[in-house]
Amino acid sequence: MTLEYDLYWSFRSPYSYFVIRRLVELERDYDVACNVRVVYPIAVRQPEFFDNNDPLWIQYFMRDIFRCAQFLGLPFAWPSPDPVVMDMATRTYPKDQPYIDRLTQLGQAAAEAGKGLAFLDEVSSTIWGGEVKGWNEGHHLAEATMRAGLDLSEL
Repeated sequence: MTLEYDLYWSFRSPYSYFVIRRLVELERDYDVACNVRVVYPIAVRQPEFFDNNDPLWIQYFMRDIFRCAQFLGLPFAWPSPDPVVMDMATRTYPKDQPYIDRLTQLGQAAAEAGKGLAFLDEVSSTIWGGEVKGWNEGHHLAEATMRAGLDLSEL
């Protein structure tokens, strides 16, 4: 009997990137199946969330994510561009979110095609792995999608 679990995933979360490889290995090595549930990040769902944070929160957060990446031995850099568009002058998140909207929809389509976990792994590595600047340009997403066993144009 295969055990199943639900994975609530955000393409904006470095913590999601940090866990994905281990989940792929879990599914490979054990009789476990992942139900991928792609969600919008909190910056899109609840932009006022950041208004009430401690002013030092971002420093702690940045220190923590770089430490986590180092501990896990994962390549890591903040994505360029950020999957969530932010107006730096006003520190607000506009309603128009072209990157995260597209990524979320593609992730859901990949899950429906039965390749959700593989898609999350390949695309998040492209976005967060530090080797690709402009992950949204050229063939980066198409190549990551192909490595996941899917065709971007079909998604």
